[in-house]
Amino acid sequence: ASVFGADSVALGSDWHLTVGARYDRTTVANRDALRSAPNPASLDGDHVFARLNPAVGVNWNPSRAVQLYAGYNEGSRTPTAIELGCANPAQPCKLPNALAGDPPLRQVVTRTVEAGVRGELAPATTWRAGVFRAVNRDDLLFVSSDASGQGYFRNFGKTRRQGIELGAATRAGPWSADFAWTLLDARFMSGERLNGAGNSSNDAGPGLAGAIDVAPGDRLPLVPRQILKASLELATDARTNLALDLVATSGAPARGNENGRHVADGVFYLGPGRSAGYAVLNLGATMQATRSLTLFARVANLLDRRYATAAQLGPTGFDSTGRFVAQPLPPDDHGRLPLRSSTFYAPGASRLFSAGLRYAFD
Repeated sequence: ASVFGADSVALGSDWHLTVGARYDRTTVANRDALRSAPNPASLDGDHVFARLNPAVGVNWNPSRAVQLYAGYNEGSRTPTAIELGCANPAQPCKLPNALAGDPPLRQVVTRTVEAGVRGELAPATTWRAGVFRAVNRDDLLFVSSDASGQGYFRNFGKTRRQGIELGAATRAGPWSADFAWTLLDARFMSGERLNGAGNSSNDAGPGLAGAIDVAPGDRLPLVPRQILKASLELATDARTNLALDLVATSGAPARGNENGRHVADGVFYLGPGRSAGYAVLNLGATMQATRSLTLFARVANLLDRRYATAAQLGPTGFDSTGRFVAQPLPPDDHGRLPLRSSTFYAPGASRLFSAGLRYAFD
């Protein structure tokens, strides 16, 4: 259940103040059909999360050519049932295969400050630039437990995301263009000990399921440093538009390489421990057949580019040539059987053709 409100107040002809707040109350009730409380492994639990998140912003608009803004806001995220179901350090689990215990967790709270400037160079050209900084407190992380290869969720400290955003849009006759670029720096701000299975720098030895230490300043996994979006549109006549858009991102560390120290050796560890950057082109067309009927078609990933949207470290049964090996490595001096690990990728969608219609009823 939520309730929210916002209002804007003019502080003169050029200044405007906006204030708002949102109150959220969330309940999560887990029931274990196999083990009932007080069994320590039971998933039974009733959790209530409530918070009032404020927001305030100010705009100064001296002219259409230059407009400045600044703001502060807070947001919160309730732990999910699966996070609550694997939050007991005495009952660790192997996600997503099993859950184990259901102690309480705190909400993740994000505090964001932002400022920027926007304006017009001409009636058909606009531009914008901004900076932002968001800090998550009590962030939720799947941390390592004493049981090899297992872990649990817990609130652990702070993460930070900060960066710069630039953009512009223009129109000239039937042509229009828009671009937006983001430089994003996402890092851990607190130290933690994580499951290091698949990471060459883990403390158990090559091929074994040890742990890694994350230090303040290490980069968050799966978050690219640069994101670019651009589009070019042509109005061929009053009813038909063609649009070409580009989405590009830089590479990002793989999940499991949170400390940034993974190095492939071709024997125990395969793959670079990160995903590569990519750029994807999309082509679309729309036609206003009647006042109510719109026809559209789109080709996503026009060049059929092969790319990955994310990466993760993990054990594999294949060697560097793609050949399956049931027991690839001999036991070590302590009789432990090491595993070969690789960088796994989440593949991006291949070329996709789609078409359809939209109808607006009067």
